[in-house]
Amino acid sequence: MHVGPRTTASPLAALRNVFPLQVLQTLGWYLFSAWWFSEIYLWSAPEDADLGWVKLSRPNSRPALNERSIYLHTYHMILAVAQTAIHLYYDYDRLPIPIAKRTSKDDRTHPMEPTIKRLQYGIIGSVIDALRNGLIVTLASPFIYVIFLRRPAWNFSLYFAKLFWNFSRTAAEPQGAVPPAFYTLFYRQIISGGCLVFLWQTANLFFTVFLTKEPLKRGQPLTNDSKDPTGSLINGLKAKKDIAKNFAFWELCFISQRFPDRRKAIFEDLDRVNGEAWKQVLQASIDTIEGVSGRINKFKTPPAAKTAKDTSIAYPQIQSLPQLTDGPKQDNIFAPSPKATGFGQSFGATAKSFGQSKDWTPAARAKAKEAFSQASDALLSPERKKKLLGAPDDVKLLTGPTGTSKSSFNYSSIPFVSQFLRSPIGKPFRQTYAQRLRGIVFGEPHGQVACVIDAIESITRLLIASLEEDSFGQVSKDVPTIVRLYTSTIITLEDFVHEDTGLGIHWSDVTFPSANSSPEVRRKAREVPEVDTVLYMLRTSLSELLTSFERYSRDVGLQAKDIRLAKAAAGLVGDDNNDNDDPFTS
Repeated sequence: MHVGPRTTASPLAALRNVFPLQVLQTLGWYLFSAWWFSEIYLWSAPEDADLGWVKLSRPNSRPALNERSIYLHTYHMILAVAQTAIHLYYDYDRLPIPIAKRTSKDDRTHPMEPTIKRLQYGIIGSVIDALRNGLIVTLASPFIYVIFLRRPAWNFSLYFAKLFWNFSRTAAEPQGAVPPAFYTLFYRQIISGGCLVFLWQTANLFFTVFLTKEPLKRGQPLTNDSKDPTGSLINGLKAKKDIAKNFAFWELCFISQRFPDRRKAIFEDLDRVNGEAWKQVLQASIDTIEGVSGRINKFKTPPAAKTAKDTSIAYPQIQSLPQLTDGPKQDNIFAPSPKATGFGQSFGATAKSFGQSKDWTPAARAKAKEAFSQASDALLSPERKKKLLGAPDDVKLLTGPTGTSKSSFNYSSIPFVSQFLRSPIGKPFRQTYAQRLRGIVFGEPHGQVACVIDAIESITRLLIASLEEDSFGQVSKDVPTIVRLYTSTIITLEDFVHEDTGLGIHWSDVTFPSANSSPEVRRKAREVPEVDTVLYMLRTSLSELLTSFERYSRDVGLQAKDIRLAKAAAGLVGDDNNDNDDPFTS
């Protein structure tokens, strides 16, 4: 169970995070519930339905297994496997918390509809899902049962039935190639399968709806009932578990917006063990916001290679046997190889050196192109050079224009690969731009979108409220830190989503507009709602902080450079009214 959405690059990558433990756990619970439902359904069926474990043709004859009940049990197990696949694919384990841009009319960052309305919509959808899934599995189960599961299901049922009845040797095998009277169970499959899927769907619906309610109790924060409300809130903000941390930041957002008494309690709590309450709340929020820039910078600058052995350390000498052969050569093994003669060897050495380079960037491509051009001008005739450049080989890849993908070769240019990726079968293998951006900005495998938004909103509201509610004047000292944090995060995030300097397009993202598309189409394709919401919250919060604290810039320690950069990041450069109030920009 988690709160954030999946942010893995592709659905196939998400499978690695749930396999095998979560898959087996989910499948086990669905199989158990399907078996329990089957037993109750068969037990409650009337005798004329002929759904018992065994059949007695005559009073003195030996019993025989009833394949009708075996088939119905198997049908419910197939339904459980199908529901497991749906559960994992659509991520039923997620607790969806909607996010929205705060406006002047509605300051909620997570607008939630009333519980009754959510249940009404959800139950209607559960009925539709139950009928659809039950019908599909009903139509497919006869073929699956006869081809794959008939003999294993028969042997499994016979093993347990032998504990209570005596069977003849002829009962070891099912009779006939096809089970008799399949059609008589069709309507029972529809009814029982629809009821079973409806139970699964509604159980998940009620659990999700009631667990994702706002962290309020009778209109007050949940931590009000604890002995130490502020301490409980801080523990939640520092929690390692995803759910506790998300709901703690959500509650902090409510406190910063609606509850002045709780805000004052945070400002005035100075004697806490691990430091002032405000400092702990501030640090937890800063760590969450800084995570955005940290993940982007980590992606841009991958970890360096392991350093060589330190020669300054004196290692102990080991006494060995007398040397029988010459020692290894002392030459520098990393020295460049001797210069090759001839165009083929020269070009091969150059192409190999650039092709094996870890930094295969447009700059490296330009170097390879320049080296090839110089070698070809010196050794080839114009006709030979033209013929070589026109060949569809690796030379053309080296000297061709740089693509949007980060890889050196775009495999989607192969017709078969492109058609496969565009098909529903190839969808799990696509690494779309939006999904890769979410994973980098918000983390994998589940993004902390709600935490980031609540941290921004909470700190902004607390800082603004401190102008009237902070009796000790400790909060205003941290305004420059938050202004610089918001500014740097906006600059880093805007640069990363920009087409020229930002994240490239993976070769498997065949749905992304091509380079020949209009700039407007490509710009819209790069718009990711969650990232846009974070940028909007950062700009709005930064402009509100400048509006509230710019007149006190000298007192709180805001420098002229910080104010100018913050205005540029927030889009307030052309606002003359704010510039007149700045004592440093005159």
